[in-house]
Amino acid sequence: MTISASPSPSPDPIRYDGDVAVITGAGRGIGRAHARELAARGARVLVNDVDAAAADAVVAEIEAAGGVAAASHDSVATPEGGAAIVAAAVERFGAVDVVVNNAAIVRNGYFEDLAVADIDAVLDVAVRGAFFVTQPAWRIMKANGYGRVVFTGSGTGMFAHQGSASYAAAKAALYGLMKALAFEGAEHGIRVNLLLPLAYTAIAADSPIPDFARYRAEHIPPGTDVDAPERATPEINAHVVGYLASRDCAVNGEAISVCRSRYGRLFVGVADGWLPADPAAVDAEAVAGHLDEIRDLTAFTVPSSYYDEMASVTARLRALD
Repeated sequence: MTISASPSPSPDPIRYDGDVAVITGAGRGIGRAHARELAARGARVLVNDVDAAAADAVVAEIEAAGGVAAASHDSVATPEGGAAIVAAAVERFGAVDVVVNNAAIVRNGYFEDLAVADIDAVLDVAVRGAFFVTQPAWRIMKANGYGRVVFTGSGTGMFAHQGSASYAAAKAALYGLMKALAFEGAEHGIRVNLLLPLAYTAIAADSPIPDFARYRAEHIPPGTDVDAPERATPEINAHVVGYLASRDCAVNGEAISVCRSRYGRLFVGVADGWLPADPAAVDAEAVAGHLDEIRDLTAFTVPSSYYDEMASVTARLRALD
């Protein structure tokens, strides 16, 4: 683990001059921080939020600081809304170079208590919304041979806690969507990555996580400063998007987790595991007998694609011959 006293300066400032960025759910919290970050670096920003007053207020903030922005009040949760958001950016600024899919809602509750309508609402905004906004923008990016897409995941989706099954499922789905589009977009100059943010925001104000205080007390050691506000600001997360959405971004198909101002790559790997010489001889008992080998994380790979995983196993099979 590395703890740095201060960040290392970038050799050249990251700029967005001439680029057009669409940011969903940008009326407050993390989305607002993303909009301000990119606008401060020269992007023309379409601030999208169904809360019209909030979106308009962010636009006013950006313009007061000398930036360029416009508001969109359409919902990401329908294909018509997603198309309208992208069309608004093209009409106002003439292009779309960046999409930051930040819009999300929560409907927390224990799994057995979740209502179908609440499950649908969460999936509509986070998952379907990501499709509905990114797809029309993708066509433009592909035609232009350039684009940046950032999805917003969550530690809730990749790790777990109680009472947020629908949100966890939605956010985990975005990891898969990110990987798929990173592969598809690579040959067209489009880079796609994912941010897993953590910040104090109002997203769960009307739908708190059940028993959160009890579980946190049980899992976080006493004396740990879990509530230090300076380590959980929206801006801490926006700095990652400031890089991932830029022309300077050198990574594709990766996820960066921000937790209490710790920045780290999140990855899905696969253990080298057990590779039997004769697959026809394998049965459930054999799997049980080799479980320690299957689960051993001493050696593993982090495939960049489905083909990567197949290639690594194929290489080992050839070595068996």
